[in-house]
Amino acid sequence: MTVMNAGSGKLSFLDYWVKVISTSGAEFKADLVAQDKLKKEIPAGQQVEFSFYAAVNDSVQLGELGFRITKWDYTSADLETTVGEIRFPDAAEALWAPVSGGKTVQLSAMPVELNVTAWSALVNDNYTSPKLTLRMTNKGKTSIRIAGYQYALRTSNGAMYPLDIVLNADKQSLQPDVPLELQLRANQLPLSAGTDSWDLVMTQPFALATDTKINFPIASLRISTDPKALPELGGVVMYTNAEGTYAFKADKVDRLPWEDQDILSAEVSLSHNQSVALPFPELKAYFELDGGSKVDAKVIKLDRSVGVPPSESVHVKLVGKIPYTYPFASAKLVVQEKKSETATEEIAQFQLPESKIVLPLLAFGQSQSITGSGRSTSFSPREINTYTDGASNLLEVQVEVSNLEKRSNMIPRLTAFFKTADDALYPTRVREVKQKLNPQGKALLSFSTKLPKDLDVQSLRLVIGESVTEQRLSGTDDKAEAYINAVQMELPLENTTVSPTLKELVFYPYTISLSNMNTWLDRNTLRINFKYKLTKDSFYETNTEGSKLIIQFVDSKGKVDIDEVFYLETAPEEEDKRLKLGEFDYRITKQDDSLIFKIESLKQYQMNIYHEFQGKRKLLGSQTMDWFGTTE
Repeated sequence: MTVMNAGSGKLSFLDYWVKVISTSGAEFKADLVAQDKLKKEIPAGQQVEFSFYAAVNDSVQLGELGFRITKWDYTSADLETTVGEIRFPDAAEALWAPVSGGKTVQLSAMPVELNVTAWSALVNDNYTSPKLTLRMTNKGKTSIRIAGYQYALRTSNGAMYPLDIVLNADKQSLQPDVPLELQLRANQLPLSAGTDSWDLVMTQPFALATDTKINFPIASLRISTDPKALPELGGVVMYTNAEGTYAFKADKVDRLPWEDQDILSAEVSLSHNQSVALPFPELKAYFELDGGSKVDAKVIKLDRSVGVPPSESVHVKLVGKIPYTYPFASAKLVVQEKKSETATEEIAQFQLPESKIVLPLLAFGQSQSITGSGRSTSFSPREINTYTDGASNLLEVQVEVSNLEKRSNMIPRLTAFFKTADDALYPTRVREVKQKLNPQGKALLSFSTKLPKDLDVQSLRLVIGESVTEQRLSGTDDKAEAYINAVQMELPLENTTVSPTLKELVFYPYTISLSNMNTWLDRNTLRINFKYKLTKDSFYETNTEGSKLIIQFVDSKGKVDIDEVFYLETAPEEEDKRLKLGEFDYRITKQDDSLIFKIESLKQYQMNIYHEFQGKRKLLGSQTMDWFGTTE
């Protein structure tokens, strides 16, 4: 009962008392609950709420009862005057009858709107664990205390199961027009409790005596458990745990080729609206194909972030593998939070579109970007080269990588395949650059693979993405187990022109020129003299491991050929030949007692320069010269 003091002075409530009366005239003693007995006065212009209880016989109906308010009156023969009577506004059943949708109730004499805004239930073979969110909005003018209320789930057969407050349990008051969401949960209820209807019952406990308590009904809300359509790509699901409320959004899904499998990959972003950073929840995930097949997914963080900052999104990739021949008609992504080694809590489910191998295609000249926080990078093909040993070809693609960060940065690990027009995949070996790149710095990576000699390389595409190892982006020394954010890139046409001179031959990042070439021959010794100039473009960071240069002498009949093999700048052994940067004189000497008989013509000879890579060669230049003359 709420008492309003409309006077200008204090009102003593000790001058009043309350009786419970029935329509038959029976009276029942009404006592104040223990916590209200100290409320003795109502200040001018204010109101105070009082709660009474009375023991009545079990035959009386609530509709027969009412309050009678009496005031002391010493001028009356009975020493009291009846102020008035108030009948109970609702039947007893109305207090417990569930209301669909929201309901406004009186809490501490203030109107408060109650709404169940979210519902989920984690079900396994043995039990169900329901979880819901109750939004409370104070529509009054002053704040009220909300501590002490209790909550329970009621099934259709009347069974009651208590709910624990798992979020905002520490909130003591409700400010006007400031919604507060309580997350309530019941753990491991029997499966039999999962009926076709659930009600949220809110009560207020009162202590009548030291060993006697009652729960006063506040509201009963019918919970809508109708299955809802799952959000699709671009959809957002709100999830609340003890740390705060997160927004999960499914951004994209891919099916990527990987050796003899396909990679199912989904990208999910996390954000929130709180003013301080939230910790990154420990996530688990799996794909559900055609409603039955479960494919576990590894969770890979894409941003260099220790948490989820305010007003920013952080991104994760969820990666699983299936046989590349496996068809499916529907797919669902399930994201969970790991609570312990044996327990998880569902965060969200997303309905994914039927996914096929439709890789984004980048025309030559376009670049692919890596946009993760702290990892901004771009990469694109620069040129291709074909090396051969006569039996098979080795195809190499040079990929230009640029650091777009404002700090020096390691080059992201990349994995690539060559893909033919009929979707055959050829894995590549990468020649990496392991040093960090400065801001705006560039590097050249080399991806190569052995191909059948008759394969048409003009139709090849480079399928390339960021390498993944276990549950992280691959580090410098990690072996890639998958890749993400893959695209297919058109490749440039190869420059197959063989220079007719040995000047300015480019095998990037080097350029070589030969000059002052002449020969000398006696009965058993051949000397080939020349001057070489080797330069290097230092614009890119490069790795020349596996590269050599071959300078070859061939007589006009092809009976004598001499290969001089050079390493570039450095050599693994002291006795190995190497070319140094700069301009130097060099002599190739060949001794053979039968040499004079092998060389039948002393009119012309040929000098060839090859770039050798992984044991196979590409001819850069070939020049025919006269014996014993000097060719500039």
